[in-house]
Amino acid sequence: MHIRAAHITLLLACWAAWTGCDPTKRVPQGKHLLVKNKVQVQGQSVDREELRNIIKQKPNKKILGLRFYLTMYNLPNPDRVARKKARKLTKNEARNEKRAAKGKAAKYPGRTFGEWMQEVVGEAPTVLDSSLTARSTEQLVLYLKRKGYFDATGTDTTTFSGRKASVGYRLDTGKPYLLRNVTYTVDDPQMERYMEETWAGRKVKAGDRFDADVLDKERERVSGVMRELGYLYFNKNLVAYEADTTVGDHQVDLKLRIERPRTGRSKRIRGTPEGRIYHVNDVTIDITERVEKGIALRIDSLNYRDFSFRFNGDKPLLRPRALLTSVFFKPGDRYQQSMNDLTFRRLTNLRVFDRVDINYDSTSTRADDEVNCRIRLIPAKRQSFSVEGYGTNRGGFLGTSFSLAYRHRNLLRTMGSVQAKIVVGLEAQQSITQGNIETTTTSAERSVFNTIEIGPEITLRFPQFLLPIARERFARSSYPRTNIVSLYNLQQRPDYNRSLLKFTFGYEWNETLAKTWMVNPIEVNVIRIPFRSPEFEEYLRSANDPVLTDSYTDHLIIGSRIMYTWNTQQSLPQRDVFFLRAFLETSGNTIRALSPLLGLNEVTDSTGTSFYTIAGVRYAQFVKLDGDFRYYRRIHERSGMAFRLSGGVGVPLSNLNVLPFETSYFVGGANGLRAWQARSLGPGSFRAPLVAFDRIGELRMEANAEYRFNLIGFFESAFFVDVGNIWYLREDDNRPGSGFSSSFLSELAIGTGLGLRLNFDFFLVRFDLGLQTKDPSYAPGQRWLWERNGDERGTQLLNLNLGIGYPF
Repeated sequence: MHIRAAHITLLLACWAAWTGCDPTKRVPQGKHLLVKNKVQVQGQSVDREELRNIIKQKPNKKILGLRFYLTMYNLPNPDRVARKKARKLTKNEARNEKRAAKGKAAKYPGRTFGEWMQEVVGEAPTVLDSSLTARSTEQLVLYLKRKGYFDATGTDTTTFSGRKASVGYRLDTGKPYLLRNVTYTVDDPQMERYMEETWAGRKVKAGDRFDADVLDKERERVSGVMRELGYLYFNKNLVAYEADTTVGDHQVDLKLRIERPRTGRSKRIRGTPEGRIYHVNDVTIDITERVEKGIALRIDSLNYRDFSFRFNGDKPLLRPRALLTSVFFKPGDRYQQSMNDLTFRRLTNLRVFDRVDINYDSTSTRADDEVNCRIRLIPAKRQSFSVEGYGTNRGGFLGTSFSLAYRHRNLLRTMGSVQAKIVVGLEAQQSITQGNIETTTTSAERSVFNTIEIGPEITLRFPQFLLPIARERFARSSYPRTNIVSLYNLQQRPDYNRSLLKFTFGYEWNETLAKTWMVNPIEVNVIRIPFRSPEFEEYLRSANDPVLTDSYTDHLIIGSRIMYTWNTQQSLPQRDVFFLRAFLETSGNTIRALSPLLGLNEVTDSTGTSFYTIAGVRYAQFVKLDGDFRYYRRIHERSGMAFRLSGGVGVPLSNLNVLPFETSYFVGGANGLRAWQARSLGPGSFRAPLVAFDRIGELRMEANAEYRFNLIGFFESAFFVDVGNIWYLREDDNRPGSGFSSSFLSELAIGTGLGLRLNFDFFLVRFDLGLQTKDPSYAPGQRWLWERNGDERGTQLLNLNLGIGYPF
């Protein structure tokens, strides 16, 4: 306890020293450091987050209450930085004179370390500017008026404490102005009819509060409606408003006008390109190769289903019939914005083209209401090889692996793809029969590769549904696709050899841009254990554990899976992002019901349990349901929060009384409870005698929270908390405390820690150090870190994880 108390005291001392640094040391004399903005609103409810974003000056950013970036800025001494810069410039000037004598261009010196600390890492102090404070007040009042509070007023007050300043903004919204009547006018009869037909879906309605932002959304709605109806050149700038605030007490009559902006020409919309409905005349699909300078490629063309194709060589790179499944309009169709956008997304998602452009031209058509379309597709490289190598660190044991992959992006000219890959890995693994990992294995022994893994894999992907799904039952706009995966994996471990043969046939489609479905009607896994060492055989016999024994015997998994994914992530940064993934998996249930009819062999083992086999191998039977919900909150451009709540339950049924090892639940590892090694915790409060023993369960609960922030350049960091555990649905006599019960909350493990991440944009390397704060395998009263006698070594409570990408 004395050691832990010393550690805590040291941390508190460091924290106090950090917070004790004077943040105003680089603030000019007579000026003040802005440390706080406070917004008070009297009257109606207003989004304070938006109000704070309007303020021109904001205090320096904080990390867990510390002005980290300001502290980094303050560390260098300005005088020393200036002297070093002057010396650097003098030396550089001399070098440039020599370079000039040799006819070479001058070079300019880079930053000094102090400049780098201030300009790259640090953040200059926010010095209070009273003029910006006044402008902020004006902008806040203007914002309220845009929201319909035309009588809004605002004042600001600055409070000083030494060389620090806090600014308070006090706003009075007053009574809001409400819309009394909302009407529209347009000089084109056809467009007026369309407005009448879609007017019920308008964003602005009588009784609503006047809101300029909602008016902008109505502009976008009207523009979208018109472009969908064929008005190719319509845009939201053609929608204007007249607002009359003299009609009553805090009431507004609003008139929406569709007209051309006043630019010295008529405002009439009728008879202009913006007021004309266009039809697609000719559609040309250009799939010619990118022309290198000085190289001429022969170009040919053909017509197919009224489409014109331009290509190099004797035949198109893609079959026209296959390509047209991704084009959602044809010659003679009325222009529709949604079909244009859908065609662009579909062609882009095929990953067959480096670039996709869709352009329209109305200058060379026979009629004024016709437009020609040109779809330019620049083909990507059809075939490629890739070699990847990476290192692993699982539970302190090192490993390495590499993969060789071949990919063809345009199989049989159908835009289908095939990937053939082989993965070879070497890893150090603790033998289960060698006892405790901490007491029997040295760090040198951990680096000896004793596990070999090899796995060839072939993946076929087609941009449409293959039989037996009827294609006409699914819209082409849902981006249907078929995936076929076949792989083999062989592991040679110290205690046993394991092989996996897997075949998957499934479908994917998009319900919306954010919602995706995946249905695998066929998933077949053949797991065999061709070798078990004599020591391992003796271990299984002495353990007398049916669950453990079944985990290391041959078995089949023949089933189906359905998965739903919802992801609100878009290409542009968002303040809030939600993610949900749920899937249902079943195995062996149909076969079990049909086993007597199929003439499958029924076997009775030594315990009197009867089950069916296929080719002499027992097949698994279970139902499994999983869920994973995530929420990401952006605090500012350098920090954010990430939360995850996940769990699942698997119910083993009669043909195999346990979940197969491959589908069982576990916790720990780089993407779970990071304070524990993978499969080293649980189930429940059970405390295994061997650390090397794989802990699995039938039910899992887990919650994670991370505070992520940028440190320096590509260096990021995070503080995290992980909570969770696994259980069996019923108590296992060989594992006391392993069953799920009403006391499950007290059996939740808690890990806390700190992470360091290297974000190179195209990939992220992650080091997470977790501390076992609460371990449910201890008796009640000793589970929390501070409740124990302190007999463990510090390294036993810590776990370092190496990962690629964020944990969630």
